[in-house]
Amino acid sequence: MKDKEHTDIDEVFESRDKQVIPFLLTQQEVKFVGTRLEGSILYFQFTPLSQARQLVNAFVSRRAPLVQPKDLLDAVETFRDIIFEMKEKRRNYV
Repeated sequence: MKDKEHTDIDEVFESRDKQVIPFLLTQQEVKFVGTRLEGSILYFQFTPLSQARQLVNAFVSRRAPLVQPKDLLDAVETFRDIIFEMKEKRRNYV
């Protein structure tokens, strides 16, 4: 039986796209579950995988759900905050 708190990496959507990530952060259909650092690349992780893929496909093909401007700007700030936080952590460990 799978632990509810554990998310299988195969079920996680990962992206480093600076346009897609803030959009996904505004969507209630997916959940931001964390980040993964690989070398100097930071990946943002979302679940469920299938819903995240559908939203990204809709975003890329310009069929995405409309987002309130304030929600999108808040998501961009969250995205930037996480990136700067990770850069600061890396700087402190190097």
